[in-house]
Amino acid sequence: MKTWVRRLSTIICTITLAFTLMAKPAQAYSDIALVRQAPGWGSIPVAFAEGDGSFNVTNAGISNFIDKWAPTGGVKVLTGDFNGDSRTDIALVRQAPGWGSIPVAFAEGDGSFNVTNAGISNFIDKWAPTGGVKVLTGDFNGDSRTDIALVRQAPGWGSIPVAFSNGDGSFNVTNAGISNFIDKWAPTGGVKVLTGDFNGNGRTDIALVRQAPGWGSIPVAFSNGDGSFNVTNAGISNFIDQWAPTGGVKVLTGDFNGNGRTDIALVRQAPGWGSIPVAFSNGDGSFNVTNVGIGNFINQWAPAGGVKVITGDFNGNGRTDIALVRQAPGWGSIPVAFSNGDGSFNVTNAGISNFIDKWAPTGGVKVITGNFNCDGRTDIALVRQAPGWGSIPVAFSNGDGSFNVTNAGISNFINQWAPAGGVKVITGDFGVRSLQYICDQRDQQKRVQNCQS
Repeated sequence: MKTWVRRLSTIICTITLAFTLMAKPAQAYSDIALVRQAPGWGSIPVAFAEGDGSFNVTNAGISNFIDKWAPTGGVKVLTGDFNGDSRTDIALVRQAPGWGSIPVAFAEGDGSFNVTNAGISNFIDKWAPTGGVKVLTGDFNGDSRTDIALVRQAPGWGSIPVAFSNGDGSFNVTNAGISNFIDKWAPTGGVKVLTGDFNGNGRTDIALVRQAPGWGSIPVAFSNGDGSFNVTNAGISNFIDQWAPTGGVKVLTGDFNGNGRTDIALVRQAPGWGSIPVAFSNGDGSFNVTNVGIGNFINQWAPAGGVKVITGDFNGNGRTDIALVRQAPGWGSIPVAFSNGDGSFNVTNAGISNFIDKWAPTGGVKVITGNFNCDGRTDIALVRQAPGWGSIPVAFSNGDGSFNVTNAGISNFINQWAPAGGVKVITGDFGVRSLQYICDQRDQQKRVQNCQS
């Protein structure tokens, strides 16, 4: 009798979770696409991750996009979900007089793209007719569609133009005035413009950080969702003024305590740098600063420049971690600082062979992060734009600081379309295919196991 009850319980649990799984949104996973700004470039090659280190390559033709609007360099290639369908799209922006539209290539999910080019006035043509304007992407109204904002570090810049995506390739432009922000704190260059959700309300905000003596606050422009912003400038001591009074410090953003708000961390590649200062956002423009010591990380593995500092969730617990990668002979491990959520970090340095030491012993290799097997953990992939590069080495994170390396062959991708530099390598979730089934089945299996236990 107990056996039948247990079986019946398992059946009910499985059916219930299956319906729950059908109702939940699809998980995101990472693919790789190539874009070259060159005459005649009439397609976007995409390598769809299959979850096991292999990739399925498509190369559908696309007209009136790169070949027409970006045949030469100088065009910004933006990625985002411009129609809210959970697939990564590509948009083009050139800071030039008369640029009166934003071409968008919407991913169809199978490697093909649908191109729109709706006119947009009083945006690029008015506020960014020349270079020097920062083009920011984010969801500034919380509708799950990617929008575009403009920021110029110049005297008198008293507004933030925002192009809100309507989901069909058109944009609605606002330009609400904003005082005591750019005009006051970034009237000249040298200020880092950061984007993130600093209050956890689902809308993208903008923060300013200057590495200069006496910089004792972090101005934040909180998006109100209608193109206007609410500016705060709460004092913050023992952060920029103490640890980054001059340039050369990497300013990292992420959710280091997993509360849904964007935090800021500082990393300097210098001898004796034995801590990671973190400014945890309180959600109201103020920050709580911690500076817990961390041994055998920066001071040991990145005492000088040249090491890539990578952020991601390497154990899938919802908190941002930090990893180090140096393209140098003999680099046989990936040091990872796992965030504990309180400003402290747990450092691991598991050996990893046939990865950096073999495929990136010198500079020039692009280090790409993404979730290539949909397990919720950040993985690392390598791409070199060179003749004969016929695979994509991937280091899949095991969640404990170790990585499982694959290097499946991939033809008609890098070796054909990016045998030399100058091609933009883009990561994103460009489609829905067999990997989503793998993701869903894996998620359902975990849920059933939890239910049975």
